[in-house]
Amino acid sequence: MGEIRINPHLGLLEALEAAQLMDRRLTVTVNNLANVDTPGYKADNIAFIEVLMKKIGPKYKKIYKETQPFIRKEQGILEYTGDPLHLAIVGEGFFKIQTPNGIAYTRAGNFTLDTQRRLVTPEGYPVLANGTPVIVDPGMTREGYITMENSKLQVSPEGILSIDMTEIGRLDVVTFNDYSKLKKLGENLYISEGAQERVAENYEIKQGYIEKSNVNVIREMANLIEIHRTFEAVQRSIKSLDEETERLITTAQR
Repeated sequence: MGEIRINPHLGLLEALEAAQLMDRRLTVTVNNLANVDTPGYKADNIAFIEVLMKKIGPKYKKIYKETQPFIRKEQGILEYTGDPLHLAIVGEGFFKIQTPNGIAYTRAGNFTLDTQRRLVTPEGYPVLANGTPVIVDPGMTREGYITMENSKLQVSPEGILSIDMTEIGRLDVVTFNDYSKLKKLGENLYISEGAQERVAENYEIKQGYIEKSNVNVIREMANLIEIHRTFEAVQRSIKSLDEETERLITTAQR
């Protein structure tokens, strides 16, 4: 009967791999919970894929797991604010935003006016309509748009903006066939890394509403519990491997 060779490092490698995967999952889960009240925020998630390591040592091969991030696209709950500058997209699509570094995209419609009377994000980035920043009304102050009842700004379900029934533009609402090529930029914005944008069709704009985040708090808390239990199991495995390695060393020295 041939000699059975065991790679003493494989067990520890498996445990460390599991710990790394749980660390990445923990980062995603904590970030989702931190953004539960962020308008338009889309929760992150990760999928696990198996990859074949070419070689470990002279003869051993191993399958290991890698993470593949993706964005959950589910619609968030709409919240009525009564602010006519607040806009929510129901259905597919993103608002197009002009930033100092180029075009970005967002689902967050908690817009306001800047000193130039442009419709902007809370960070001051202009919202685009017909490819240009939206100038809501150069002659009006922000206070002229506080409530839906006295607002002179109307936004149709198709995204057409009007002042006193005079059309001033149509919001650029776009979508993508491949969401995996969208990257979160921060400030609730996305940029495209090769994803081809197209004009959205299946959507409706709701004026006076914002879309809340689609983070499921119960699901994320359950993830935290599962991650904690997995970390504990990994720690027990590493301790057991240490004890076994020490026993083998002691036996070999006799």
